[in-house]
Amino acid sequence: MDEIRKKIEEFQNQLTPWPSRLKQSLLSCPAVLPATAPIIGVILQFYFNFPPIVWAIIFVICFISYFLLIKNANLIFISVLLCFACLGGFRLLYFARPAQNDIRTIAIENFTFARIKAKVISQPVVVKADERWYFSKYAQNLPYTSFYAKVYSAKTAAGWTNATGTIKFYISEDTNCVKIGDSFETFCKLQKFQSADNPGQFDTAEYMRRNNVYLSASIKSANAITIIDSPHSPKIATISIKQKLQKLASCAIIDDSQDNDSTSLIKAMLLGSRTKITPKLYNAFISTGLVHLVALSGFNVGILAALAWWLAKRLGLLHIGRAIVCITAVIVFLLVVPAQPSTLRAGIMAAVFCTSYMFNVRTNPKNSLAISAIVLLLIKPTDIFDAGFQLSFAATAGIILFYTPFLNFIMLPFENLKNPFLYKFLKIILAAFSTGCTAWLAAAPVIAWHFYRIQLLAPFWAVPAGFLVAIILVLGTFQILLAFILPTISTGLLCFLTFLADIFSDFVMACAKIPFSQILIGKPRLAIILAICLLIFLWKLLNFRRFFVNFIYFFVIFLLFFAIFCENLTKFDKNLRVWLLSVGHGQAAILHINGKTTLIDAGSISQNNIGGNIVNPFLNYFAINKIESAFISHDDIDHYNGLPEIITSHKCQNIYTADQFIQKINNSPAAMDLKRFLSNQKLTLQLAPKKQFIGGAEITLLWPNELSNMELGSDNEASLVILVEYAGRKILFCSDIPADIQKELMNLYPDLDIDIMLTPHHGSQRTTDNDFITFFRPEYLITSCAEFRFAGLSERIKNFENSFYTCKDGAIFVKITPNGKIKINKK
Repeated sequence: MDEIRKKIEEFQNQLTPWPSRLKQSLLSCPAVLPATAPIIGVILQFYFNFPPIVWAIIFVICFISYFLLIKNANLIFISVLLCFACLGGFRLLYFARPAQNDIRTIAIENFTFARIKAKVISQPVVVKADERWYFSKYAQNLPYTSFYAKVYSAKTAAGWTNATGTIKFYISEDTNCVKIGDSFETFCKLQKFQSADNPGQFDTAEYMRRNNVYLSASIKSANAITIIDSPHSPKIATISIKQKLQKLASCAIIDDSQDNDSTSLIKAMLLGSRTKITPKLYNAFISTGLVHLVALSGFNVGILAALAWWLAKRLGLLHIGRAIVCITAVIVFLLVVPAQPSTLRAGIMAAVFCTSYMFNVRTNPKNSLAISAIVLLLIKPTDIFDAGFQLSFAATAGIILFYTPFLNFIMLPFENLKNPFLYKFLKIILAAFSTGCTAWLAAAPVIAWHFYRIQLLAPFWAVPAGFLVAIILVLGTFQILLAFILPTISTGLLCFLTFLADIFSDFVMACAKIPFSQILIGKPRLAIILAICLLIFLWKLLNFRRFFVNFIYFFVIFLLFFAIFCENLTKFDKNLRVWLLSVGHGQAAILHINGKTTLIDAGSISQNNIGGNIVNPFLNYFAINKIESAFISHDDIDHYNGLPEIITSHKCQNIYTADQFIQKINNSPAAMDLKRFLSNQKLTLQLAPKKQFIGGAEITLLWPNELSNMELGSDNEASLVILVEYAGRKILFCSDIPADIQKELMNLYPDLDIDIMLTPHHGSQRTTDNDFITFFRPEYLITSCAEFRFAGLSERIKNFENSFYTCKDGAIFVKITPNGKIKINKK
């Protein structure tokens, strides 16, 4: 009878006009409107920064309208919607409002020194060598210790005064001198967080602003910190319990000293610790769209809740007992793992479900999802801008809204299957596929917006991967519990888990090699993304009855996705585009024309992992997935320590460098590390060709030059000097050549006339020949340098009329059209 009733309800629903269906949906899910409208208010307030009076006026007007227009249902709906939107605006205003004595209100241009007193509010984290950065062992600013602290006093000319606000502290060493809850005094360097200087780069300043943190504090040594008090409070005790649970769970899997690829993968799935997964495997997870399986998500909470419910049922507990066991298990899990929107969302939904079950109240998953959104946004309204928050809620909403109709549709050909076992087996497989498809459909626009890619085959990989991960999660939970009761059985179970993890990683690596597993689409237009999201969720409301209309509807959605892909392809026509990225003290230049890409250097000594943090996001932003050739100008680590991460993520065919680099490679530990990495990637260092063509542009090697009789002693003297010509325009890349080589180039090429020069040795006054800067008559100068080295730049460069600096201007974009027109833009 239930199936018949469901069919009748579906048929009646199809005959009901969409306005009536919308009204019925809102009445049956009363939490949806109070969740949706505040989100609109938060977004409007965040981007337009309305004064409080605007929201107050709108709220009063809508509140009065509610009673005046009581007979008009549509206007009442709009009034209620606007009232809740006002609440969202007010919540963000209150969340972001600084106190009068907030530390962020002090005037800081670049940095300032301050003596402050603060209380540690987060567990200090020690950052050592980063396993995702191949050259991290050469980093000058590692290790360091970081933590958040609430300021309560600051010293001024008049003495100590009360202050408020949150600061992120960085101590330039590995130390355990502070613990959460400690009050301390220190002398530190205060500065604002740096905004993203390159397209696609993670914007630290914006992220911190969303968390109400506006300043960072640098401390040279732990000796500069004086502990004032180490109090104990219920909050600190709770955090201490959380830390102990995390440590116990981690040790139950395996001792940190015995970590390997398999146990790192198990820890990632069970505890959310992804830092030790190899870059190659992690990139494979991203390519296949399965990265959520090694990041804590609602899937983990769902498996754990289902397992707890099943165990409670087997123990003979009734509904109330099962619900209590389930809620307890979820709470313990949330204490063990890092707090993330996806797990918190799933935890709240599980709590709502169990609570309603305890009181015999029928739950609606839409209501549960809406309640979890309300709770999270009340705590921190800026979570709405977090990619994890958006992905978690979009995927869950997709499953709730589309799972049943999608499963019914794909089950139609098998309705007459007579074998009950085969029918049940097919339904389980297709149910898993439907879950993956509906979650992917709703999350795809979010992934496209934040990560510039579409993983077309992700729903297919999700079926076998989902079953495998579910087994690992269930057995892993038992393994952790048994570690404290039956350690021998736990050890045997861990061996089996390791075997399953190996199968899982091999499966993901194999899937990543399949063509079109993912497609880079570049940064899409927000209007197209919003249109796709609107069309996807409107389909549920409109509920078209004819197959042809449904086909046309989804064909339009497909065309919008295709438009995103084509838009970024058409950007790369016959124009030569040169990007000089802002990487601090180092250099990274990218040339692109007719779909061909060349990289000239990729390194920095003032910023960590520029390959993974700057260059790769930039290439993804512009939908570039292959590099034809990469030039390493010379053996200075600030010109190539980002290369391994780039090659790991993007195909690279040729690596060129100077002869001296190749001949003396055994004398440089960093160069030897690079050689070993390239060997593992089946690449070798090649001698840079004298001339090369890239999509119509000509690349000529000007230095080293056999016509010169100079002996090249240092690596800088042997640096590659590259001339790029296109449409009669010339760009000179000078690398790190010193003054004597600059003079030699002036003698060798007296008639050379260029348009753009990338200044030698980061524009250093000490190694730059002033005559060289203007000798080749450039129209523009571009200098790749760090802010702390700007004062040491050549005065001739500073006084040049058209001079650009990556430390001041961010990434520099040069475009040369086929008719020779030059256009230069800044980030």
